[in-house]
Amino acid sequence: MQKHGHRLKGKKHPQKGKKNAPTVLSRKEKRKEQRKSLKIKKREYFANKRRTPGLFVRAPEDVRQVEKPNESSASNEGDRAKKRFQKEQQRTKALKQEMKKSRDRQLLEANKEEDKIIRKLEKQLKLNKRKSKSIPKSFSSDGLDYLLEVCDSENLRDVVTSEQNVFDACSDIDDDFTALFGKSDSDQLNNIHNMSAEDSDFVDTETDSQVSAEESDAQERTTGKYVPPHMRLKNEAEDDKKQLLLLRLKKQMKGLLNRLSEGNMKNIATQVEQLYMSNSRHDMNKILSELLMESLVVPVRTPERLIMEHALLVAVLHSNVDTEVGIHFLQASVKRFHELCSEIKDTEDKQLDNIVLIISHLYNFKVFDSVLMYDILEVLSETFTEKEIELILIILKSVGFTLRKDNPIALKELILRLQQKAGSSEHLRENTRVKFMLDVLLAIKNNNMAKIPNFDPTHSEHLKKLLKGILHKGAYVTEVKLTLQDLLKADQQGRWWVVGSAWTGVLPLQEGGKTSTISKKDTAYSSQLLELARKQRMNTDVRRDIFCIVMTAEDYLDSFEKLLHLGLKNQQEREIIHVTLDCCLQEKRYNPYYSHLIQKFCDFDRKYQMITQCAVWDKLKELSRLSQFQVPNLAQLLIHLFINKGLALSTLKVINFGEVNKATVHLLRQILLGILLHESQDNMQEVFCRVSLSPKLQMFRESMRIFIKHFVLRNSMSLPTSQLTLLNQRAEVVDRILSTNMSKIRPT
Repeated sequence: MQKHGHRLKGKKHPQKGKKNAPTVLSRKEKRKEQRKSLKIKKREYFANKRRTPGLFVRAPEDVRQVEKPNESSASNEGDRAKKRFQKEQQRTKALKQEMKKSRDRQLLEANKEEDKIIRKLEKQLKLNKRKSKSIPKSFSSDGLDYLLEVCDSENLRDVVTSEQNVFDACSDIDDDFTALFGKSDSDQLNNIHNMSAEDSDFVDTETDSQVSAEESDAQERTTGKYVPPHMRLKNEAEDDKKQLLLLRLKKQMKGLLNRLSEGNMKNIATQVEQLYMSNSRHDMNKILSELLMESLVVPVRTPERLIMEHALLVAVLHSNVDTEVGIHFLQASVKRFHELCSEIKDTEDKQLDNIVLIISHLYNFKVFDSVLMYDILEVLSETFTEKEIELILIILKSVGFTLRKDNPIALKELILRLQQKAGSSEHLRENTRVKFMLDVLLAIKNNNMAKIPNFDPTHSEHLKKLLKGILHKGAYVTEVKLTLQDLLKADQQGRWWVVGSAWTGVLPLQEGGKTSTISKKDTAYSSQLLELARKQRMNTDVRRDIFCIVMTAEDYLDSFEKLLHLGLKNQQEREIIHVTLDCCLQEKRYNPYYSHLIQKFCDFDRKYQMITQCAVWDKLKELSRLSQFQVPNLAQLLIHLFINKGLALSTLKVINFGEVNKATVHLLRQILLGILLHESQDNMQEVFCRVSLSPKLQMFRESMRIFIKHFVLRNSMSLPTSQLTLLNQRAEVVDRILSTNMSKIRPT
């Protein structure tokens, strides 16, 4: 029995009874033998490869060449290659078919998308509702039918053929002229004229030529210049073309006005605005005035609701397009009123009634000031016949309470004047119309609407609310202060209410100018102050009132209160900042009064901060045109606003520090010196801390640091030692504020 003990690994004891048994190798010995055999085979392989290239020999003692393939194996190889080629062709064909299907699918999707876009455009152009498939008239009028004709291939061929024929004919004519004459251009023209004279139509040609000598002579006598016949024909063609365009424009406008109502007021106004944008404003004003006068001023009484809607449209255009639109129609109405007043009046003819009603509702929508209405009432009260009394009643019933609200003093004077007229004769005292008119006047004076029969202002107030919804955002109806003489003498004196128009008369508020009724507000300022306002180009009532208040106030608080009591709205509020800034720059020495006033408005409402910022940006753009004393005034104003937080230092971010000029450097240096040397270091640091947190101002902060180093510190050696030391210390503080906060916001 075998004892437990050490046992040889990988070996087995020989069994008893068996002799010469084969030796069994362990796994380690087997791996060793395999490695040896692999090394031997490797050596043999490389030895045989060097000795017989192209042949594979297993052992040097048993060298065998590689047998060449026989014919059967070659044919098999050819079949396999052919099959592979066929499979490759089938695969390529399938891939092409798949690509074609994909491309067709993409084209179909693109066609569907294009059809969708076409249907959308047809809907916008309202072509989807057309039953006929012919070209719409709008396309023909705009010239788009020619584009469709050009797209036709047959038309293109015809055009090319005709052009080639014309070119060949011209070439033949040139060759004939050269062969016949070979002379200068003038001689050739003379010969051509002689040849044409031999034709059968020579007499007619000569007659036409004589008539066109006559026309040129007449034109020479009138204009003093000779106009060649070809230029004369060109001018006539242009006139005909313009007449056609004006006729088409008039038809468009007439169609819009015929559809005008309260429901589609906004849509009609938008379309008329588009016509104003795409046509001459003079032509549009003329056509609009003509059409409105034709439709409203008729011998019979026009419904008041219709007149109110048309007056509302004029007020919308007066605001959204330009004030010239409303005043042009007003001028046409006033001229027609003046013409009809000078004629013999027929009580049955209602043209004057309609014109007075039109003017009254234009005033009701604040197109013009009450001065013109009182002028018209004064003209009517001078003659004071039955027709004039009827017209006065129309004005009082339509806008009487509005006149009382705008100018009660002038209304009181009118009442006294009419009472004197009514009591001047017994016939007028017993006239029922006069009595009724006086009752209406007293009701208006006492603000008693119930005593006026059939007086209902609800529709008028409703249209005023509708007007606010139609106006563009930020727009408002500008009330122009006109007199009757301004409109009647506009052709001789000019139109001062049009920007850039020449004016030879006297402005209503100018010294020496007298209006028929002057309000209490106009007489509150001296003639010297009004003359100064005119010199400073305060050419509107709003700018003139602001200027006079700013100039006559006791202090900036008094000026602030008075300016708020003006009740300005929307764009009118901007004039407060613009006028105050202009006054500040016009002073030869800096006056802190204007800075405190602007600062007060900036503290009052944030919208004034935005207005001030935009006004400062405008001044920075035209900085090179400012005078020597205006730049320091602007710098001191900005220093005050920056220190007191009326504006942020980021207002200067619009300056391109890489391309600053001398004036800009001068302004920036004064501003930064004023801030850095301010008496309060806390206020100084707060100015720069406000711009040190926003990532968008990183470039501005870096530019500010460089500017302080190169333009403020280096050019301040002339300062006293104490100020120079303080400047250097604070400049280091500012540099640390800007750079430290910049590093905090940089992405890691």
